[in-house]
This record gives sequence, structure tokens and C-alpha cells, in this order.
Amino acid sequence: MQIPPSGPEMIRNAFTVDVEEYFQVEAFSDLIPKRDWHKFPSRVEETTMRLLELLDTHHVRGTFFVLGWIARVHPALVEKIHKAGHEIASHGFDHTMITEMTPEAFRRDIRQSKTILEGITGTSVNGYRGPTFSITEKTSWAYEILLQEGYSYSSSVYPIWHDRYGWPAFGDQPRQMGSDGNGEIREIPLTVGSIGPFRIPFGGGGYLRAYPLRLTNALFRGLARDGRHGVVYVHPWELDTGHPAVQAPFFRRLRHHIGIPKLRRKLVHLLGAMRFGTLAQLLEANQAVSIRRPVPPAEIPIVHRRAGGR
Repeated sequence: MQIPPSGPEMIRNAFTVDVEEYFQVEAFSDLIPKRDWHKFPSRVEETTMRLLELLDTHHVRGTFFVLGWIARVHPALVEKIHKAGHEIASHGFDHTMITEMTPEAFRRDIRQSKTILEGITGTSVNGYRGPTFSITEKTSWAYEILLQEGYSYSSSVYPIWHDRYGWPAFGDQPRQMGSDGNGEIREIPLTVGSIGPFRIPFGGGGYLRAYPLRLTNALFRGLARDGRHGVVYVHPWELDTGHPAVQAPFFRRLRHHIGIPKLRRKLVHLLGAMRFGTLAQLLEANQAVSIRRPVPPAEIPIVHRRAGGR
């Protein structure tokens, strides 16, 4: 079923990928110390290549948020993504949530990741996505540091309530979060739809895997009617039905594995039914519509570095 165009031709949807291993997800962070990551069999090259082939078949170019740790261990993979025409952006270095970092640690993290990625691709890295969407109202101090470190946009806010993340009052549209003499920093929030009075997160991760395709279609049609953009996000391991099981409590394993066998079919449908581009293209194409006004400082409290990041 073809999903109708989302309003004016300039409105686009973005396809994004968080490039990380199956054992690096936040749900397992207290079970698998970062020092033990090297003990687990790597699957990220094989699974990312599958995703690249799928996107190439549908002539889609997206934004790949790559962990600096992944880039350091698998530089050839980053080079392949870049040469395939996709945008390379930062997912931080080692998937530490911003809520667990001080501003100083955050600065080191995003600087290290940016340096590694730019060294591989030879191009500027302008985009950032916080691990586990961990820019919230309490960590909005991160925007000032991102701007200072040379980033021009983030896609790190889920405007919902969740047990690990969320900024419910943020809103659905991209917003300017700060500026200086060298440029500005914008936030492109993740996608939320509506069913009656209820706000429904969708379009990626466990939501895309668990929801029936009919529901996902209906929610995307709602975006189209409102003239809003959509951001799809996936992880390479979500297309991997054979990755090793991690020993974890039942509900965490369920949350991790649910819907994996059906995700490829859902992606094939979405890639064939909608127009996708990179997040940088979405910002460029929709600037006049989606960046409606600078955010007054009073709306976005900035925590100064001396106050810490916890």
C-alpha cells in the first residue's frame, strides 16, 4: 500500500541507522562491562552490509550514527558506508548515556568520536545522536558543548515519557537549541504519532519491530496528513536473527529480540512506499517549515559545566 506524500514536495523523511553491536545496547550495560566487549563475537560488519544492500536496492541514502568504538575497531566498515553515499554521524564513543556523564566527560566523548570518524572519511561530521536518546531536559546542557565541538545538529530527543529517556514537552518539530558566531545547533526529535488523545512513539527500534505493520502505516499516514517529517531508525543487529543470545533477565531478552524475524519485511515495505533521505537533507529541505523560530533561552534551561551532568 503506497503511503501518500507528506504534504509539500520539500517535506522528506529521514532514514537513520545506529551502528552498534548487539551486546552494546543499554539493556545489557549492567551485565556486560565495556572492558569485556572484545570477548563477544562481532556481527556488526555482516549485518551492516546487509542493511547497505537493502538501502541500495531501494536507492535510499541515510544517516549512519556510528559509535567511535566501532569505527576504531572496524574502520573499513565506516569507509564502506561513506563510499556508498550515506551520511556519517556520531553516536558517541562507547554508548555511555549522557545522563551518566559530566559535561567534561561528554565533551571528551563526542570529540574522540568525531576525530575518529573524520579521520576515516576525510569529511566533516556534523550530526550526533545520544546513546539511548539521552538528551533530556536535564541534560540540555549538551547542546552548548555540541555546538562548541563543531556539531550542527542532533537527533537525540524522544518527546515521550519512557523509563530510560524522554522529553515529553519538547514537541514534534526540529528546533534551534543554540547558536554562536560560527553557527547553530538544531535538534531533530524522533517520531511520535497520535491515536485519539494518546501520543504513540513509532518508526524505529522496538516500536517498529513490535507494532503490526498496519499500525505503523496508519501512524505514518497521520504524519503525512499533518505535513510532518518522519525519522526511521534501526540498528544492524535488528536484522540479525542469528546473533548470540545474551544471558539476561527474561523481559530484557524479550525486549531485545521481539520482532527481529519480521523487521526486514517491514523495512522493505517502508522503503518502497516512502521517500527517504539523510537528516542533513531533511534539515536543508524543510528549514523554512520545520525550523519555525529560535527557542528562547528560558524554554531550554542550560546547566553550566560546573553543575555537573548527573
